[in-house]
Amino acid sequence: MSKSGDDTGGSTSCTGPTATATRRRWLRGSAAAVAFTGLAGCSGNGGGGTVGDSGDLSGTTVTFQGFGTHMPGMEAMAADFQEETGIEVTTAPFSDDWQVLARQRAGGGDLDLFQMSMRAVPSARDEGLIQPIRPENVPNLENINSTYRPENAPWEPDPDQWTAVANHFGSNSLAWNTELWPYDEEPTSWTDLLQPELEGEIGYSQRPNYAVCTTYLQNWPDEPRQFEENYDSRIEAVWDALRNDWKPQVGTWFGGGPQVTQAFSNETVTAGHNFPVIVATLQADGNPIKNVIPEEGAFQYLDGMAIPAGVEDPVREAAERFISYSLDPANREEYLQEVPTGTTFDIPEEYQSEGYKNSAAVQGEDKLAIFDPVFIGERADDWTSRIQEIIRA
Repeated sequence: MSKSGDDTGGSTSCTGPTATATRRRWLRGSAAAVAFTGLAGCSGNGGGGTVGDSGDLSGTTVTFQGFGTHMPGMEAMAADFQEETGIEVTTAPFSDDWQVLARQRAGGGDLDLFQMSMRAVPSARDEGLIQPIRPENVPNLENINSTYRPENAPWEPDPDQWTAVANHFGSNSLAWNTELWPYDEEPTSWTDLLQPELEGEIGYSQRPNYAVCTTYLQNWPDEPRQFEENYDSRIEAVWDALRNDWKPQVGTWFGGGPQVTQAFSNETVTAGHNFPVIVATLQADGNPIKNVIPEEGAFQYLDGMAIPAGVEDPVREAAERFISYSLDPANREEYLQEVPTGTTFDIPEEYQSEGYKNSAAVQGEDKLAIFDPVFIGERADDWTSRIQEIIRA
């Protein structure tokens, strides 16, 4: 099972590459000839500064693993990067970044770079499983928007240090089948799913972060960071809402992305939780599905890149150069055609795919809520137990 992004919990697919990407790769091939003959190690990266300036690393190999549905886009980007720099990035999918970290703990992780969800960063950092990213080798860190920089990111305790680099985001969203939706007006709020006519027709996530945080936002949409300091009273309100408001409505409790895809494609739910990347796939397959980020907001997940502890130069620097390359909007054009996920840096319109433009997460980024991953991680097991008690009661 492969993930698309941090928390969809299953594989999805999007659209394929276009002639634009092929033309762009040909142009890069011409530029690469110049880079290799006289500018090795200083080749251009599409307008965001040089890839690196401390020497020629051509011939270096970086071993990379990432979320399965990101692989087609990542492989294309890695090929372009090798053409420009001579650095080879070998790519392979994993099923879960927690498995990568487990291998690191056991001393069996032969990786140089990997995708990871930002929720995993605090524990990985505290256990010494990953090492800091050196900004001097990643000039395109300057492209990352303020919200996702260390001084504002809840997963980074030091405002001057990048333990990992967040470069993608997604969220859950409110989706509905337009042919089954029984009302003239489209839903705009999570509470629109609580109408009596929809009893038993709703799909709702049972995963702790989505179930708890989505329900929390229905009461305190502007205060995700205040959850911890008001925990005792607010978590009881969440349990009460899940037990009394949502349980009668929910016909399917989703455990992950495959269940979401199946329920919406088989029309066993009318509306409920869904992920924009899955909605894009359902739409491409002809399913009459729409989605929106509700007015109360939605839970935002983020993933990015990290370098395992123990990776040394020159491989470490080569991995950092690839991170920088990935943060240049010009290098994202083909990637976003494969995986129209949100990015933590602005994408000029000329590089935006249709899927990216139409993504509910991208369109509603200002309504997405970032919760403290340490806070959630410490309570996830307890939340899971409580949710299962409510479902079974």
